[in-house]
Amino acid sequence: MGIKNPKGSVSIENYRNRIRLRWRHQGKRYALNLSAYNQLNLLQAKKTALQIEQDIITDNFDSTLVKYSGKPVAEVKAIPKSFVELFEEWTISYKQMDCEVHTNYNSCRNMIRKWGKVTQDNVLGKLNKETFCNGTYNRRLTILKSFADWLITKSYWKQNPFQLVQRKKVKHVKLAKREPFTEIEISQILHSIKNDTFCSNASRHKHSHYYEFLYFMFKTGVRNAEAIGLRVSSINCEDNIITIKEVMARGLKNTCSVNRTRKETKNGKIRQLPLTPDLYEILTPLVQNKQPDDLVFTSPKGKAIDDHNFQNRVFKVILSNLNIKERTLYACRHTFGSRCIDQGITPVMTAFLMGNNPETALKRYTHQINIPKDLPKI
Repeated sequence: MGIKNPKGSVSIENYRNRIRLRWRHQGKRYALNLSAYNQLNLLQAKKTALQIEQDIITDNFDSTLVKYSGKPVAEVKAIPKSFVELFEEWTISYKQMDCEVHTNYNSCRNMIRKWGKVTQDNVLGKLNKETFCNGTYNRRLTILKSFADWLITKSYWKQNPFQLVQRKKVKHVKLAKREPFTEIEISQILHSIKNDTFCSNASRHKHSHYYEFLYFMFKTGVRNAEAIGLRVSSINCEDNIITIKEVMARGLKNTCSVNRTRKETKNGKIRQLPLTPDLYEILTPLVQNKQPDDLVFTSPKGKAIDDHNFQNRVFKVILSNLNIKERTLYACRHTFGSRCIDQGITPVMTAFLMGNNPETALKRYTHQINIPKDLPKI
């Protein structure tokens, strides 16, 4: 029975008349095939084996084995800028994004800013020390993996330390504050906001100003930013069509109109919704005498609606006074998806109306509102 070499020691053997080095490191077996088995090549193989053993001891081991293969190693350029500066250059010039505008790239940039000196060898360890949730980890991993590929093409790095890193499993849970409203609750909410039932008499801005906005949210299930960014040109009263093609996205600092940015929809999809008679009735007065690029829904001051302020100053107040469990405004979208399914609209059509794929619509945006009174007969 053979005797195993001590961990970290490299054995030299004759394998089919070629020199082969074999060793173990950190629980993994390695093998490296070199040149023909002869006395001259054995001398070089012994030097290589010694180099591997030294690198293991000093924690400089190259797991790719490129360093020990005898093949020429691609020259690595000196990095002319800091890691953060290179990230910003890559984001702007190659991803066509802006760290001051786009949330994921802004967050990733701020994260690596805290890391201090970043190298090819320590970057993965720094990422794995972060304590954010699995979904955030996956987003940062995707960005950094793409960035590392660019660093390799620029000859700043030799290899991508993220290449074999697995994404973490994300369990999607239905959020309580996004549960759908019942039809009775919808009626109560719309009646209250239309009639200023819970609006203070001293308030300068009445709840009723937002009635059409909230009605539109319940009726169409659009995303908050899609309703806020809806322009007059998207309402086609002749063909009775509403086109959803862009959003007024929140800024990085806050949700006020000054910091919002006009973008394409979340997934880049353009969709059309029917301009039903009830929507025609409430939207027509809002678009009259306006320019095509004007917003359909505005704040009392004529600016883009701040959905965060609306949530806290209007929506939350109404729900509390009606003794309805607190929800976010996004629950209007979940309500729409659930009502579509309940009323027999197919998942494919529901997904089309919501601007999603069928799997997403069924997984995230639909909840059963009405439980059947009977089960299938046997």
